[in-house]
Amino acid sequence: MDIFCDILVAGGGIAGIAAAVKAAREGADTVLIEKNSFPGGIAIHAMHRYICGLYNSDSDAPVNTLNGGIAEEICLMLKGLAPKTKAIRMGKVYVFPFATEDLLKVLRNLSDNQIGLTIFYESKLDSVITEQGSIKTASAKKLNEQLVIYPRSVIDCSGDGAVIRLSGAAYELSPANERQLAGFCFKIKGIVNPSGIFPVSVPYYIFRAVTEKKLPANLKFSKYYPGNIDDEGFCIINLPFENNFENIQEAGKHAVIVHQILADSLVSFKDSFIDKFSDAIVEREGLRMTGQYILTKKDVLSARKFHDGVVKNAWPIELWNQDKGPTYQYIKAGDFYEIPLRCLKSVNIKNLYGAGRCISVSSEALGSTRVMGTCISIGEQAGLAAVNSLSGNTL
Repeated sequence: MDIFCDILVAGGGIAGIAAAVKAAREGADTVLIEKNSFPGGIAIHAMHRYICGLYNSDSDAPVNTLNGGIAEEICLMLKGLAPKTKAIRMGKVYVFPFATEDLLKVLRNLSDNQIGLTIFYESKLDSVITEQGSIKTASAKKLNEQLVIYPRSVIDCSGDGAVIRLSGAAYELSPANERQLAGFCFKIKGIVNPSGIFPVSVPYYIFRAVTEKKLPANLKFSKYYPGNIDDEGFCIINLPFENNFENIQEAGKHAVIVHQILADSLVSFKDSFIDKFSDAIVEREGLRMTGQYILTKKDVLSARKFHDGVVKNAWPIELWNQDKGPTYQYIKAGDFYEIPLRCLKSVNIKNLYGAGRCISVSSEALGSTRVMGTCISIGEQAGLAAVNSLSGNTL
């Protein structure tokens, strides 16, 4: 099947939905390719619990999001499904909690009936043809049918940089042993008095099991969060990048051991059970497109503003080191930095934009830009920029 469109968005995760919806709302004939049968990508697969990167780090409870737009729209829609939902403080920052099924409903509501947007689910991009520094065609396989797409502009929101790789666009990728730890989540049911569990107690018993060599060393950086229902909670274990990311069963085996340790150590977990494993091991770091500007750690921590700044962010630089675990470097309270439009534009492919995790940033700056709330706004701005480029209206 031959498909002609203004904008092709690769990847229907949180950034891809925002990019595609924004482009369609601006009047562009937009096509979205998504390998799963649903929108949301990793946010759904990995059972994420909170939207991070929506607010600045003021001590007062936030009322509005930093960027407004689709990010704020999503929060309002989630609040409509769960009226008691509000931003909560977690350490020095605020996050917005949500239930997986609610986010899925919201993303479907945003995208499924959007005029000008055609979505091909269960479709995997397999080739890109670039001529004279521009993408001319992209091919994707949907079940037994081959889709050949002729876009005017392309936005890579795939997370793993599928278009960037296939198009010959410049990119950077840290060596495997230097990348951040990956995360794997599982849901526990049957917990007694979950609100009475001191949050530090779960990591403590896991850490102790590591020191007793009952668990691999990297699992000492595990975290626990209470669920939306009285008897449930979520545990996130962390794995080095060198693990086989296709072998999710191995991660599941670690999760079973972790749960057993909790059941043996804490009365609240004594009769609990694992209700669900996440469908994916989530990389925190991957390919980063080389753009017309590379955002740096200094830019983030100095709260730098740009003439072409399009997204505001105040999330700290959150790095999950394979040896040291999580570290946080914060921006001055009440301030924010900006992500310039140049970080969303490929340096060598004229009609290619990046959004989500694979924009043009250093490995350290990625620790701040990769969170969900920021990625929604990056996607929205990439969609707008791609549409503007069709008429030559650029910053």
